Amino acid sequence: MMMMMMMKMCTRECVTAGLLFFMCVCLNQQMLEACSCASAHPQQLFCSADAVLRAEITGEKIRRREDINPMYGLGKIQYEVQVIKVFKGSDRIKDLQHVYTHEMSSMCGIRLNRGQYLLSGSMMSEGFFVTLCDFVEHWDRLSLTQKKNLKYRYQMGCNCTISICTEQPCHPKVKNECILTDWSSLWPFEDGEPVHEYACIRHSDGSCSWHEGGTSVPSEKNTTDISEG
Repeated sequence: MMMMMMMKMCTRECVTAGLLFFMCVCLNQQMLEACSCASAHPQQLFCSADAVLRAEITGEKIRRREDINPMYGLGKIQYEVQVIKVFKGSDRIKDLQHVYTHEMSSMCGIRLNRGQYLLSGSMMSEGFFVTLCDFVEHWDRLSLTQKKNLKYRYQMGCNCTISICTEQPCHPKVKNECILTDWSSLWPFEDGEPVHEYACIRHSDGSCSWHEGGTSVPSEKNTTDISEG
């Protein structure tokens, strides 16, 4: 009888140990996998975001679940923010007090310092989340043209399609399409890249074309080669 009880206890302990080992392997694998972001034009990131805002980062704290070992870094960073301007999103975005991101960069978490940022991201059940794959940038690093694009030009083109063409000649397949001919310049964002000055805007006839910023009128061309910039 005693032998049977010992065998049952051993079986339970072995099963528990096995489950713990399996969980550790899964968590370690998740930590090792790097964050992967698809290349995208800033306007595409603007249009796909639930909200886009200018905000001041005033503080941060790391929030972790009590049932997960802190060594795995599976918590989230809670940034305290003061919203300065909302470019896209519901009325309640202006009252936002916290922005969240994953603690681990391997899970696309992004580290922000104190200061003003452009933040685009997604509204989740836990709050507003930003990641390495979103349009997040120090506000002072944005050009005047980019700031104008945020105010109205990007929104004008959210019904347009931005496509990549790698083989010349490049022609739009539909009238609401803007074409880029060099994908490599899009990611990561680099200072001075002309692609960041462009906005694909929609016209009254339903067609779309590139607007190159500044005081120029929208271009009649709907293809542009950013590799020559």
